[in-house]
Amino acid sequence: MKSEFMTVALDAVKEAEKIILHYHKVGAQVEFKADQSPVTIADKEAEAKIRQVIAAKFPDHTFFGEEGEQVSLKNHRGYTWIIDPIDGTKGFMRGVPLFATLLALMHDGELILGVSNMPLMNELIYAEKGQGAWLNDQRLQVSNVATIGESYISSGSIKHFVTKQKIDNLIKLSQDARQLRTFGDTWSYHLTAQGKIDAVVEDYVKFWDVAAATVIIREAGGRVTKLDGSDIDETTDTVLASNDLLHDEILNYFN
Repeated sequence: MKSEFMTVALDAVKEAEKIILHYHKVGAQVEFKADQSPVTIADKEAEAKIRQVIAAKFPDHTFFGEEGEQVSLKNHRGYTWIIDPIDGTKGFMRGVPLFATLLALMHDGELILGVSNMPLMNELIYAEKGQGAWLNDQRLQVSNVATIGESYISSGSIKHFVTKQKIDNLIKLSQDARQLRTFGDTWSYHLTAQGKIDAVVEDYVKFWDVAAATVIIREAGGRVTKLDGSDIDETTDTVLASNDLLHDEILNYFN
């Protein structure tokens, strides 16, 4: 049985989906933020709708969103929703169908709920602490691959591994794995939670990129940390999400 938090989260994400699919059909005006990352009217309106739906039910909750107001998460208490209205905006702008809406809930500094909706892939994945991870109401389980030589791994953008001087580490991992390729953004985490691939490694992320996936993959039996092995939190800028069996070994490639 879904909690009230999950019911509201799913409602909010589905309302955002209507906005996003409208702009996917008719096109969306693009602006560029200070860091030169793109943002569209679809991003802004979708996040505003998510905030509106949640605030109507939980007026005392706070928000940490990619496109809107961001409450400070350091030593934060209470409930805070982490929002990425369109993960994969660059692809969304080009018509690539692998974009997603990501929504997570944090309570007293702990991530307790995650929703990841990829409407054009017909994949709505959700998870709540202690309740398992679900894809369109079917329970998910990560893979049981236990050796790097048999592993299928997804990586983030190569340029960030170059920038952080970790490209040789990634190349070594790619040589040892059965396959290493980039599936892209949220899609990699969906595949990992379903056991279709075994791990995701990224050297440049924001907290809102991985908050929902952290809950989902943990509830599917996996493990999620930064690339130094520390816990995911508001300072997160790298990530390793895995089936847990491979986690420590993959960490060793980067440390």
